[in-house]
Amino acid sequence: MKADISKDNSDDARLLLKKIEQERNARLSAERALEDKSRELLEASRQLEETKYELDQQMETLRSERDRVLTLSRLDLLTRLINRATFVSHLEEVLKTNPHDGYYHWLFLIDLRGFKKINSLVGQHGGDLVLKEVGRRLQEAAFASNSLAARLGGNEFAISTVLSTRDAANFSDFLRSILEASMNILGRRVIMDVNIGAAGTNIAEATVESLRGAADFALLKCRTSNGRRVCLFDASMQDEVVEKLDLEVRLRQAIRDKQIEPWFQPIVDASTPSQVSFEVLARWSRPDGMISPGTFIPLATKLGFRRRLDADLFLKASELAAPWIEEGWLKDLSFNVPPSDLFLPSFLSDLDALLEESPLPNDRIVMEITEAVFIEDLEAAREKLEAIKARGVRIALDDFGTGYSNLRSMIALPFSKIKLDRSLIAELESNDRVTMLVSAVTQWARAVNIGLVAEGVENEAQFTVLKALGCSNLQGYYFGHALPAQEVWARYGRQGDKEALRA
Repeated sequence: MKADISKDNSDDARLLLKKIEQERNARLSAERALEDKSRELLEASRQLEETKYELDQQMETLRSERDRVLTLSRLDLLTRLINRATFVSHLEEVLKTNPHDGYYHWLFLIDLRGFKKINSLVGQHGGDLVLKEVGRRLQEAAFASNSLAARLGGNEFAISTVLSTRDAANFSDFLRSILEASMNILGRRVIMDVNIGAAGTNIAEATVESLRGAADFALLKCRTSNGRRVCLFDASMQDEVVEKLDLEVRLRQAIRDKQIEPWFQPIVDASTPSQVSFEVLARWSRPDGMISPGTFIPLATKLGFRRRLDADLFLKASELAAPWIEEGWLKDLSFNVPPSDLFLPSFLSDLDALLEESPLPNDRIVMEITEAVFIEDLEAAREKLEAIKARGVRIALDDFGTGYSNLRSMIALPFSKIKLDRSLIAELESNDRVTMLVSAVTQWARAVNIGLVAEGVENEAQFTVLKALGCSNLQGYYFGHALPAQEVWARYGRQGDKEALRA
């Protein structure tokens, strides 16, 4: 019995030891699993830290790129001055503030005159270097005077600042002096001519539109006056501004209501006086008098109505002239086409629409294009002119002799007429070299079968010389001013006096 008890105790001890061993193994296994999990968590934490660092770096890069793009969007990339949009926003904000007594917000507009000549002298790259140097000088001037400088586009710059009226005049002179100081560009000495127009809230209203309009007007005064390079807007200009704004309103209404009429200036042919051609000119007659085309046509261009006006005049003139062709005494009708319109992508489609609506045969239509086509893009001009010719419309080179064109260019382009500029005709009686030039061009035109028209014939002496030189197509006040349609009919129509030339 005692032996059995001893055996039972021994078995219990083994079971206890086994259980203890199992628990120890389980604990060790759990500890190993926990260590493994801890290592995994540590590795995951490390990887998370790395990922977070990479994300932070990427975010910093994105923020830097965003800031760079935002900065670039506010800057003119060439000069590093702020651009037009940023400058306007700046003006809108500063004009909400009121300077202390005697001081006003001022806007200075700066125009680099004759910049195309600079490009001709030093090339496009050199022109860019000139603009960068102008930007640098303006930036220094702005920094020194607590101002803000901007490039508005092209060769136009601006500065806004707070000054007294007296200081504004001095500041304008200072700006001009630093900008007209010579600069060395690609080994050449370049000197800029500068116009500056300025306006302050002492006269103009404290809005961006009013201040810019007043400064623009002052700048225009500089451009159109002899010798003035700096012009500050003042009270004496207020009436002119009001008149200009009133003219804009009336012009918009006139174009909308088609009040501007086509008038017709005769182009006579000494060899066939029974027929006459006309150049169509725009005339705006009001109860208070005629408005000069030199006034309303540039304004229509500025307001964006020029093409609409030209289209209306083309269709109205075509409608009026169609019976004259049927009667047999109208040879053709000439219309002026601005070179800038010629290079528009929609030019040919717009032309097709007008030709479709016009009652005139295409071959009775002449489009007069100035020599400026040569300084745009000769190859593009050739393509457009060939396309016009393919439609049966004839093309005249207007203002020949003003400086751009040459015989090589004229041979390359499909002109059917050349119009000698009035500046040449004015010198016929006093300059033998001009007479020889006109004679040579007349002979050349006859040899290559291109019509030649002399513009600006104003007296009998010029008429006689041109006839002797063989130039029979003539236009000018000697043969008549531009006439409204009813007077054309009275003079040249079936019931009128068809003799176009004076005896």
